Amino acid sequence: MKRKVISTVIAACMVAGTMVGFGTSVNAATSNSEDSGEKITLKLFHNWINVDEAPYFEDIAEEFESTHPNVDIVVENVGDPDYKSKLKVMLGADDAPDIFFSWSGEFAYKFARAGSALDLTEYYEEDPEWKDSFIQAALEPFQYEEGIYGVPVRVDAKLMIYNKDLFEKYNVEVPTTYDEFLNVCQTFKDAGITPLAMGNSDPWTACHYISTFNSMCVPSDVRAVDNNYKTGTFTDEGYVQALNMLKDLNDKGYFTENTNSIDFEVARNDFLTGNAAMTYMQSIEFRRCAENNLNAGAFKIPFPEGEDGDPDLVTGSPDGFMISKSCENPEVAIEFLKLMTSKPWQEKMITQLSSPASVQGVHNEENSDALTLQAVDIYSKASGFANWLDADIHSKIADVYVPGLQEVIAGSVTPEDLMSEVQEIAEEVQSDSEE
Repeated sequence: MKRKVISTVIAACMVAGTMVGFGTSVNAATSNSEDSGEKITLKLFHNWINVDEAPYFEDIAEEFESTHPNVDIVVENVGDPDYKSKLKVMLGADDAPDIFFSWSGEFAYKFARAGSALDLTEYYEEDPEWKDSFIQAALEPFQYEEGIYGVPVRVDAKLMIYNKDLFEKYNVEVPTTYDEFLNVCQTFKDAGITPLAMGNSDPWTACHYISTFNSMCVPSDVRAVDNNYKTGTFTDEGYVQALNMLKDLNDKGYFTENTNSIDFEVARNDFLTGNAAMTYMQSIEFRRCAENNLNAGAFKIPFPEGEDGDPDLVTGSPDGFMISKSCENPEVAIEFLKLMTSKPWQEKMITQLSSPASVQGVHNEENSDALTLQAVDIYSKASGFANWLDADIHSKIADVYVPGLQEVIAGSVTPEDLMSEVQEIAEEVQSDSEE
């Protein structure tokens, strides 16, 4: 069966390759349409456009069609940031995709609130073996009120990655307390080595730090209330403490010098080439350490003593796929996502997309490097994920909060003043929602 693949390329023209699938079979869907022999078309929309990555979705569509001869899957992909705007338009029109990629947290919740996404709870409950196959912390960020609205496909966690050779050279142990972490930073600063490589010219990098510090300093139930734009006030004093922790790292000279002027990739490459001791890195990037022959290890930033947050959270988020409420054959769409989250296709995702899997027991020494295996062990034991702040709060609040992190680091705005601005915009957003 020849499928129609629509690819929108932002930066350059691409030539799509063809790759052989694993041959995994999934039980045929029980859709009445499929049983009757009626032709079914499913539209799949995602944001992987790289020539090495996009064929993954074409291959899995072909595999599914081979076991579902009445099904035709039309694949469309658009790169970021255009994906977000196009998805919004598509979901409000007649050509809504049946299955679409989504980040978890607030990005997914807005589709649930708007009635654009299907509640998948019944499908999880009907197949507990499938539900239990996931890293359970990966399901929670797709839960909105009483429903589960997404299928996690990969996990992207944030951990402190360190240069083992530098730690050994300077006789430094992996810190187990926050005070020890600060002492480690000071040791490398005294040695003339950048302790923490960070480029914050685009402040999402500081946003990842503050996502972690908020989870440490603010109780989880308080953050849940504040992340809901209808109830959020951001008045807990822990938010100011989190900002002080961020500012303290810069004031002590632990971040890359002039971090607000340094590009993220420049700072990351400083770490990868051995010129910095540590960097806060996402698990989807860990392969770069092996590619650069860097002897690296991972640890969670230790929890500060006396704070009110949850010490068992890991910063990060799963992402995956949602099913449109307008999908006429949701049972078939679910079968497709079950194939995508089956062990063979999750293993292929690890190698082809360099993405950590959302399903338990998939990573091994053959498909993952030692650093990734260490990270998987850490976040698999977590009580949950502290989602990226900018993905977990209303966009209007994020537009004030996230750029303000640069000003706090620069010392042009105090933590108290930034949180006052955040509180004001949160009140505005809340008022708008009541109109």
